[in-house]
Amino acid sequence: MKTLIAILISLCCYTVYAQKSKLTGKVESNGIPVLATVNIKENNLTTGTEIDGTFAIATSPGTKTLEISAIGYKTLELSVVLKEDQTLVKNIELKEDILGLNKVVVTATRGYLDRKKAPVIVTVTDAKVLEATQAISLSEGLNFQPGLRMETNCQNCGTSEVKMNGLNGSYSQILIDSRPIFSALNSVYGLDQIPANIIKQIEVVRGGGSALYGSNAIAGTINIITKDPLENSFSIGTNLALIDGKSEDKTLLFNGTVINKNLDTGIALFGMKRAREAFDYDNDGFTEITQLENTSFGLKAFTRPNDRKKITAEFNANNEFRRGGNQLNLLPFLSDVTEQIESTIVSGGLTYEYLTPSKKDNYSVYASTSFSKNKNFYGGLAGNQATESNIDESIEGYGNSEDITFVTGAQYAHKFDQFLNNTGTFTGGIEYKYNDIDDRKENPDFEPILQTTHLIGVYAQQEWVVNNNLRILGGLRADKHNLVKENIILNPRANILYNIHENLRWRFSYAKGFRAPQIYGEDVHASLAAGEISRIRNDDDLKSETSHSLLTSLDWSKELSEGDFSLVTEAFYTQLNDAFALEQGPETAPGSKIFEWIRSNSSGAKVYGLNIETKYAPNKKWLAQAGATIQRALYDEKVAWSEEEQDQATREFNKTPNFYANFVITHAPIKEFQNNVSGVFTSPMHVQHLAGFISNDKLEKSPSFFELNWKSSYQFYLSNHQHTYLEVSAGIQNIFNAYQSDFDQGVDRDVSYIYGPQRPRTVFVGCKFGL
Repeated sequence: MKTLIAILISLCCYTVYAQKSKLTGKVESNGIPVLATVNIKENNLTTGTEIDGTFAIATSPGTKTLEISAIGYKTLELSVVLKEDQTLVKNIELKEDILGLNKVVVTATRGYLDRKKAPVIVTVTDAKVLEATQAISLSEGLNFQPGLRMETNCQNCGTSEVKMNGLNGSYSQILIDSRPIFSALNSVYGLDQIPANIIKQIEVVRGGGSALYGSNAIAGTINIITKDPLENSFSIGTNLALIDGKSEDKTLLFNGTVINKNLDTGIALFGMKRAREAFDYDNDGFTEITQLENTSFGLKAFTRPNDRKKITAEFNANNEFRRGGNQLNLLPFLSDVTEQIESTIVSGGLTYEYLTPSKKDNYSVYASTSFSKNKNFYGGLAGNQATESNIDESIEGYGNSEDITFVTGAQYAHKFDQFLNNTGTFTGGIEYKYNDIDDRKENPDFEPILQTTHLIGVYAQQEWVVNNNLRILGGLRADKHNLVKENIILNPRANILYNIHENLRWRFSYAKGFRAPQIYGEDVHASLAAGEISRIRNDDDLKSETSHSLLTSLDWSKELSEGDFSLVTEAFYTQLNDAFALEQGPETAPGSKIFEWIRSNSSGAKVYGLNIETKYAPNKKWLAQAGATIQRALYDEKVAWSEEEQDQATREFNKTPNFYANFVITHAPIKEFQNNVSGVFTSPMHVQHLAGFISNDKLEKSPSFFELNWKSSYQFYLSNHQHTYLEVSAGIQNIFNAYQSDFDQGVDRDVSYIYGPQRPRTVFVGCKFGL
């Protein structure tokens, strides 16, 4: 017994002795303390810096490799030698990651990973770009990535969608903090309802992502990462914009974060109040841009019971009123044409994460939900007199829609020290999604849209670090969807990352995806033309749509003495089997105001092309980024989109240009003075034009558009420590007034005949106070 006690005491003494060496220091950047993570790679010991940038970590003596990382800074590795009983002081200077080349992304593998090391190419739009381009909502900030293009679909209600690599919005999976709670009803108006001031960054993965994210990720995945509470701060600001010098667009924004001294509990609050007047471009009395009133409030909070546990809670509430058409001062049913929507959206989520003491196993459990409800009106007198019978018929345009979405799941990740003679990471999980839609109208001719979906998915992927230059990722997801005829849908995924050179990376990926034949989507909202309701029904033999996507890319980046340069080229090809296509159906009955579009399967379709993105920062004063997409989007066979104009059948996708590009240039001669110039170019495209204002359906060819924007801002510091400031800003969006010039007019217009920039020339001024 005495011998055993002696051995234990000896081991304890040895352990204490082995840990006697200590490393302390401070992490700064240009004299400013940095909240950073300091990791000793040999011992897998990690600590974080205090608010003043200081850190201390005990370890065994010897040669150690330190890895210091922080959000917004370049990761630094350095070697130190620790002697026995020594306390070594090492002050560390980090360089700012101006272009975000070392950003940590989550969308690539569903886990935190340095963007350079991700086997899947991820492009990022951060909060700085949203501010530089004067984006008030998410929809106004999605044009500044290659392969993405925002599009407005209705003059009466202002619905919009984001197209990716030539595919419509319903082919992309939109995530909020990696959760698919962006429902079918939200997708119609929701891009305008997410305030830009809540967004930390937008991560985009182009190409099929179904192996991780399920149905509707054929074109890719857009992950909206919201801001975390990182420091105590508060800001409130206001913006006033004049659309074409006529219609006011006023916004009030606030952000506030509170975090405790230990940095283990914090909360971020945000809010937006927006009021936009309706805009009539051609003075025919009918809107091209809707009247809009939006109030949003939300929070994101976290707590860490210890260094290896984290609980995150989110809550968001949005109330919106929008109206378009004509005679907006009258009750909706007394106007000629009105689309009016009063919507309320409440969403929230809870996530628990646990990291084992070995830091090799990571568990997470989450649940998120969203409830949407709106009261709407689609209709009007259509130019008829306001008789009692006409008014009674017009009142039938009222309706109600409800949407409930619930997502829950669990994920497990394990890091292998030894996997096929090297390291690797396994990620697996299970996810359940429930969505219920109830859309009804007073009009007895309008059948209620009742749709309930259940989606259960199980996924697994294995990353294998073959050597320092080669990474291979394989994944498989199995889905059970109640609206799909197949029992189990299997979607594989494979990715390769090869470091050709220290600065040059090659990636290749293949993914299979699917899209369920749901009734409700971006293309189903009831649009109006001459008081007639357009609706969509699924063909009786409609099958689910499947896809095969191939992508290959070269990612070259170079760290300069004071700045950075990067260039990404990406070739893509997606084959759609049984692609969904819309064809105009027959009139329901003589004199009926219900017209049908039928969603059926075409023989197939394909999209292919090239994305290019480049970023250049010669120094901290200048920053430039540009992106371009060259593409084709074609059905395998011609689709007759118009019943009366069969000779206009086409293989071309509607409103899909073959070329579009964007750029953002920022110049800051001093830190307080920011100047931004941005632009978006769109080449000509085919646009379907329905009869009404014109005598016959017609396939139009739009002109090209170049949208140029400018914004400048200056910060006045109100304290010696630059913590309290007043910022003033001003600028012009769409300086050259590149805007559609051939809108239909009057009650018979085709409201879906809208293309080009979201707004004409708009002058704005802003003011923000922060501390």
